[in-house]
Amino acid sequence: MELNGSSSNVHQKCSSEGSRDASKKPTEKEVFINHGIQVSSEIAWHQMRKEWVGNRSKKFERPPKDSIVSLTTSYEDLLLSTEPFQQPISLTHHEEEQKMNSLKAVLASCKTIRQALQIQAHTVVIGRHHDPFLMTPLISFFATNNLHHSHLLFSQIPNPDLFLFNLLIRAFSLSHTPHHALSLYRSMLSSSPPISPDSFTFPFLLKSCAKLSLPKLALQLHSHVIKSGFESSVFVVNALLQLYFVFGDARNACRVFDGSPVRDCVSYNTMINGFVRAGRAGCSMRVFGEMRDNRFEVDEYTLVALLSACSSLEDNGTGRVVHGLVYRKLGRVGENELLMNALVDMYAKCGCLEVAEKVVSCANGKSGIAAWTSLVSAYALRGEVEVARRFFDQMGERDVVSWTAMISGYCHAGFFQEALELFVEFEGLVMEPDEVAVVSALSACARLGALELGRKIHHKYDSGSWQCGRHRGFTCAVVDMYAKCGSIDTALDVFCRTSDDVRTNFLYNSILSGLAHHGLGEHAMAVFEEMRLLGLEPDEVTFVALLCACGHNGLVNDGKRLFESMLTVYGVSPQMEHYGCMVDLLGRAGRLNEAYCLIQNMPFKANAVIWRSLLSAGKVHGDVELARLASQQLLAMEHDHGARYVMLSNMLTLMDKHDEAASVRKAIDDVGIQKPPGWSYVEVNGALHKFLAGDMSHPEAKATELMLRSVDMGLKSVGHVISA
Repeated sequence: MELNGSSSNVHQKCSSEGSRDASKKPTEKEVFINHGIQVSSEIAWHQMRKEWVGNRSKKFERPPKDSIVSLTTSYEDLLLSTEPFQQPISLTHHEEEQKMNSLKAVLASCKTIRQALQIQAHTVVIGRHHDPFLMTPLISFFATNNLHHSHLLFSQIPNPDLFLFNLLIRAFSLSHTPHHALSLYRSMLSSSPPISPDSFTFPFLLKSCAKLSLPKLALQLHSHVIKSGFESSVFVVNALLQLYFVFGDARNACRVFDGSPVRDCVSYNTMINGFVRAGRAGCSMRVFGEMRDNRFEVDEYTLVALLSACSSLEDNGTGRVVHGLVYRKLGRVGENELLMNALVDMYAKCGCLEVAEKVVSCANGKSGIAAWTSLVSAYALRGEVEVARRFFDQMGERDVVSWTAMISGYCHAGFFQEALELFVEFEGLVMEPDEVAVVSALSACARLGALELGRKIHHKYDSGSWQCGRHRGFTCAVVDMYAKCGSIDTALDVFCRTSDDVRTNFLYNSILSGLAHHGLGEHAMAVFEEMRLLGLEPDEVTFVALLCACGHNGLVNDGKRLFESMLTVYGVSPQMEHYGCMVDLLGRAGRLNEAYCLIQNMPFKANAVIWRSLLSAGKVHGDVELARLASQQLLAMEHDHGARYVMLSNMLTLMDKHDEAASVRKAIDDVGIQKPPGWSYVEVNGALHKFLAGDMSHPEAKATELMLRSVDMGLKSVGHVISA
C-alpha cells in the first residue's frame, strides 16, 4: 500500500482490504467506553452525532473549541465511516495537541484491521505518518495481525527508538521468520547513534536463535549479554537457560544457573524441565531440593516437571509424594488439565495403571485428550491391546497423538493387521497422520509382507518434507519395508538415492539386514565398507546383520574376522545375538564341534535360540548326538513348547531312530502339549488374507493347497529335499 498517495485512493484501498477482517463493526460508544473515555449523557452523544456527523456526504466540520470528548467522538465516527476523507482538519496549536491525544486514544481502541488501515490513511492525510507518537500503536497493532505491514510502517520512522525495535524484535521472534529479529538487532547496533539493547531485547533474540538452531550465534549473543551488563537480569538468565537446554547443552546451562546472582521460580522450573528433557531426571530432583531449601514457591509448572521426572525414572514412590504436593498446593486436580495429564502419564509409565484410571475417573469428565492417550499408550505397551482399544473407543475426542498411540501400540504388541486397519481408518479423517503413525504402518506392512499396501503408503507420503532420501525416519522405514517384503531391488534403489547427510546407522542397518536375508552377503560387505568410509561407527545391530549375511552365504572366514574385530577394533561387546549368529554360521558350514565349543566358552548361558540353531545344524548334517544334546537343553528350557518335541521327533525319524521318536511323541501325549497351528499372511491385490495350517474355512483355501502341492512337486523334481 502506497502511503504517499491521495487521500481518497488510500482510504479506498484501506477500506477494501479491511472489509475482509471486520466481521462486526462496533458502535462508537462501545469503542470509547472500552477505552475508558466517559460520555456525559446519552443525549449529548446523539446530539453530537446529529450536529457534527449527521450527513456523511458533507465535509467534516470543526467541532466546538476545547471539547476533547466531542473531538474524540467525531474522530471515532469519521474513522469508522466508509466514505473517503475530503480534506485535512485545520486546528489551532492547542487543538492540534488535543487532536493528537484523541487520535492516539482511538488508535489504542482499534480492534479490526479495517479500522487500523483507516486510521493509518488519516495519518497520511494529516501528514503525521512519520510521527512515532502516533505510529507506535499502529505498529504494535499490526505486529500481531500483519507483521509484514508492521515492518513496513516501522521502516517509515526516521529514528525509531529502543521500544519500537523491541516491539518488532519480539514479534519476529514469535513468528515463522525469526531471522528478521536478528537483522533488526544488527540494525540497532549499526544505527547512528547506536541504540543499546536492554534486558527485554535479549530474551527475544535468544528465542530466535533457538528457533533457528544457531548455537554459535547464541554464544555471541551471550557475550553481548555479559558486555552489556545484563547477566544479572533474571529475564535474560532464564532465556539463556532455555536456549542452552534447547541445544542440549546442559553444561553451559548449569554454568549460567550457578553463576547467576538472581534466580526466580522460572529459573528453577527451567532447570528441572531441562534436565528431564535431557534424560537426566535425577539432576532435576536435586535442583528441586535446592529450590525447596531456598524457599522458592512451587507452582503448577514445577509440579508438572517433577511428575515428568518421576515418569522418566519410573519412580512411583516419589511420584506419589509429588501427587500429595499437588493436592496441598492446588486442591482438586481435575480443575487443572495440565497437571492431571502429567499425573496420569506418571502413574501409567510407572505401571500403576489402576491408579491412573482412578485419576481420570475422578476428573468427572474433565480429563483431556492427553490423559486418555497416556492410558491407551500404557496399556498397549504392556500388551493389553484390548483394554487400550476400549479406552481409545471411549475417547470423546481424539487427536493425531491418540491415533498414533493406538496404531503404534498395535505394532508393539504384534497386532500388525489391526494396526493397518486402524491406519486406513485414520487416513479417512481430516487429520494428517504424523511421522510415527506412517512409520508404524510401514513397519506393519514389513512384518506382514504387505508389499502393495506398503508401496501405496510410500508413494502417498513421499513428498514435501517427508520426501524419501531427505527425511531420515521415513526413508529408513521405506527401505526396511521393501527389504522385508522381498523387493530388495527397490530397497537398494531408495537407499542409493539417499543423500549422505540422511544416511545414519539406522538406515545402513536396515539395508544390511535386508541384504542379509536375501542372501546377498558380498553386497552387504561392500555396503559396510561404504559405511565405514562415510565415518559412521557400526553398532550391535550392524554386526548382527553382517554376521547373518555371512551365515547365509557361507562366508565363514569373513564372519569370524568380523566377530573377532567387534571388541578389539570397534569397541562393541558381543551379545547373545552375535554368538547366536556365529553358531548359525558355523552350523550351516558343518563345523558343529567348533560351534559347540563356542557355546561352551560363551561368557553367559546360551539361550533357546542358540540351542535351536545347533539342533537344526545337527539335523541337517546328521550329527544325532549333538542334536540330541541340543534338544535336551531346549526341552529343559521350554518343556511346554510343543514345536521342540515335534522337531526332535521328526529328526529321530529321519535318522531311523523310530523307537526314540515314538517315545518323544508319547511324552507329548502324556504331558498334554499341543503345538499351536502355523499361520501365514498372503497379500492379493493389496488385501491381506490369513491362512491357518489345517484350516480350510477360507474361500481360497483349496486353491492355495493345490498351489502349494504344485510348488512342492516342482521342488522335488529338481532334487530339493523338503524337510518334515
